[in-house]
Amino acid sequence: MNTNSVLERLGMLLLLCVALQSCSVSKSIKKNSIEAYHLVFEDRFEGTAYNTKFWTSLPQRENGSPWNRYVVDDAELAEVKDGKLHIRARWNEQTNLPETGAIQTKDKFSFKYGKIEVRAKFNSAAQGGWPAIWLMPQNDVYAGWPNGGEIDIMERLNTDNFVHQVVHQSDGNAKHISKGKTPEIIPAEYNTYGIVKLPNRIEFYVNNNLTMVHEPTGDFEKRWPFETDYYIILNHASADKGQSGINFWPGLVTSTENFPLEMAIDYVKVWEFKE
Repeated sequence: MNTNSVLERLGMLLLLCVALQSCSVSKSIKKNSIEAYHLVFEDRFEGTAYNTKFWTSLPQRENGSPWNRYVVDDAELAEVKDGKLHIRARWNEQTNLPETGAIQTKDKFSFKYGKIEVRAKFNSAAQGGWPAIWLMPQNDVYAGWPNGGEIDIMERLNTDNFVHQVVHQSDGNAKHISKGKTPEIIPAEYNTYGIVKLPNRIEFYVNNNLTMVHEPTGDFEKRWPFETDYYIILNHASADKGQSGINFWPGLVTSTENFPLEMAIDYVKVWEFKE
């Protein structure tokens, strides 16, 4: 075989490899592009109050879990103003305890597969603060937490310059297991947080960058709970100063100078896959 023939064949192989790679990339981009979905839920928080067609306040729960122990149904803690939702945690000087805002789409909107994106920034933060954007099962496959699964699109602690993206579920022995990542952000700016929820796959994103993939492998496969519909929760939890004796994930409040704490949300959008 002469040299020209070898070079010619190598050139053809190289072109074939480039073509195959191009097709593969195009398919991936098409799958994750907005053209692959249709919008089924959008709230840009116009007007002077959150839309009760979509949202309700979480009920107040004395002696609740750390994240909802101090939830109060008060419009000031979930205020719609200037085209933004302002979820807050304030400090009650009389009780010397926090009061926190939380709204949800439970029994009003949920989705099984698709893409959710939330654009948000943190206007005020302090030690003990704990804002979150997350999903819980509307119709759980396995009853109770963590058996039914929890998808934390974004959680921020204190004044960190990174967020937590976490999934919770149980293993084959019904014991709690989780998986997470901590992507960096610029807290004073708006960032977008989201997931793409597929059959047997959950993709996590920050500012359209893939940060984590969760699939039913190993212990996660044995009680995989995510093939059902999930509703949305937006809240701003806060620790106390230690009065309750509870172990709060962000630690205890050491100063109330920066209260009220606030997460501003520009929009919430959900797309489902086109047929």
